[in-house]
Amino acid sequence: MTFNETFGEALRRLMTNRGIGVRAIARQVPCDAGHVSKLCHGHKSPSEQLAARLDAILDAGGLLIDLARTTPEVPVQASSVNPGAHADEWGEDDEMQRRRLLQALATLGAASSPAVEAVQCIRDGVDRAIGRDESSHLDEWEETVAEYGYTYLLLPPHRLLRDLAADLVTVQRITGRRTGDRSLPSWYRVTGGLAALMAKTLCNMGQPRIARDWWVTAQHAADASRDVDLGLWIRGEQIVHGLYEKRPPVILLRKADQAVASGTACRGLLHVRTVRGQLLALEGAHEEATAELRVCEEIFGRLPASVTDEVRSVAGWAEDRLRYTEAWVHAHAGERDRLDRAAARAAQVLPGDDPRVHVQLDLLRAAGHVRAGDTAVGVQHAHTVYETQPDEHRTVMVTSLARQVAEAVPARDRDLPVVVGYRELLSSGAARSAIT
Repeated sequence: MTFNETFGEALRRLMTNRGIGVRAIARQVPCDAGHVSKLCHGHKSPSEQLAARLDAILDAGGLLIDLARTTPEVPVQASSVNPGAHADEWGEDDEMQRRRLLQALATLGAASSPAVEAVQCIRDGVDRAIGRDESSHLDEWEETVAEYGYTYLLLPPHRLLRDLAADLVTVQRITGRRTGDRSLPSWYRVTGGLAALMAKTLCNMGQPRIARDWWVTAQHAADASRDVDLGLWIRGEQIVHGLYEKRPPVILLRKADQAVASGTACRGLLHVRTVRGQLLALEGAHEEATAELRVCEEIFGRLPASVTDEVRSVAGWAEDRLRYTEAWVHAHAGERDRLDRAAARAAQVLPGDDPRVHVQLDLLRAAGHVRAGDTAVGVQHAHTVYETQPDEHRTVMVTSLARQVAEAVPARDRDLPVVVGYRELLSSGAARSAIT
């Protein structure tokens, strides 16, 4: 440390000695490169948290932390610069938000390693050299959302959460810099897709209250993108999760009725109508639920093969989803034979390595058999299926269906040993889920 060295001077010296540029260190924080540049030149004062992070990255031994406390704070200047300049200083006018995002990512374990950040920094430099800016990254982000549609079905929710959080922070930064850009609706579409997947993941982890805020964000982004199909799909997903979280069916039916009023034949509309059929069946309106199934069959027949053939992605809408809904309706009516046929057809369409939906189908069948009078057989089957399901894939949907089996047991059979044992399994499973 030189005599009377300021924070900015020390930061520049350490970065030079370590061979780290502004963009490279900004990616490791993470924060905007413009913000680091202002720190280096004394145009901005660091927060204690940021100083500690930079000190750790540069292995400064506490020097930057000490200087952050002793260097005079830079006064805020009246705004006489280009009003659009702040678009590139993400977080500068909202330091608290930047700190919260940094802390949140660190808590989730979503921060990238220095090696990954260095590679990304090099790519940024190459992009600039060949004249490629952020607008050309849109296709990559749309592909990222599509990839999440596949990994959502395979990865445990807690692993998916970290990746989604990191990507949402990046997309937030990009979108915030594109105010007035004609590509903004497309960025809103990306944001809506990622936010909906975050909401679904939080629901699977048993965090419906936090997820509810993400559903609002996802819906707002989809509406701003003017993508009607995406907007309806998100509404359908929110209602589906509300169904498994045991929200009042009358409220969910009202939401479904409002959504289907659009009348646009698309994947999103079909999604809403199928969950509407499930809600009607849950309410005991079997004839109405059956009529809704016929409407769903008609819409399904009008969708393009690119949608109906996509069985490995949550973004697709293949026949297995139609048969799952059919199985649900027949299970709640106690129509054993129709239930078994629909479940068997859905299982044939589903990929064999799907870790959750096969289990959901089995539990749905078990509940239907209990309602049809086969208590011992249905409960024993549910016991075997739920007991062998790994804890990490015992999502809210899986556990909700497992509980439906127990709830379907008539009063006269509740003291049967097989039923008592199953209830004990459900209790122990809930305890393990709470721990994990």
